[in-house]
This record gives sequence, structure tokens and C-alpha cells, in this order.
Amino acid sequence: MCLGIPMQVVEVHENTALCEGRNGRQLINTMLVGQVEAGQWLLTFLDAGREVIDAERAALVNAALDGLQALSDGGEVNLDMFFADLANREPTLPEFLRKDNA
Repeated sequence: MCLGIPMQVVEVHENTALCEGRNGRQLINTMLVGQVEAGQWLLTFLDAGREVIDAERAALVNAALDGLQALSDGGEVNLDMFFADLANREPTLPEFLRKDNA
């Protein structure tokens, strides 16, 4: 399984950026996302930036990753705390799967 890791841009280079995230600092390839600026957040997969995201989305993804880590560590976990954006709401289909778009 491939999980996206949010990382914040620290330094910008030609086709890479030095980013900092939950696993420390890494050099991230930015060719798929284009020009980035220090302070921006990237959703990264296998040392490559795949999407520029905002700080709020980065926090939600990090919380979900914390929840997955807590589950793998064993014990009782309050998933609503780690997946706050999904708690207490009905699931929704993506736009392209909704009946009114057929």
C-alpha cells in the first residue's frame, strides 16, 4: 500500500525541494507539481510531490496517519479523533459516481 505523506517545503531547487515532514527532512522531486515555494505543503509518494495541498489538508492527513500508527501499535483507539473529517457524517460518493451525473 502506498500512503501519501504531507511534507512542507523548506528550500526550493530546480526540480526538487527540501521538505520536512513526519519522518524528518527529505529531498522531494517536484517535477509533477511544478514550481513550489518555501512554506507550501506537498502530498508526497515515494519521494515525489504529487499534489500541492493546504495546511488544513496536511493536518487531516497527518491525523489519519497517526490513527493508523495507533491502530498498528495495538490497544483501543478512538478513530473519531484521528478521522475527524469523516466522523458524524454520511458517506458521499465522488461526483462522477452520483446518480444525477449518469
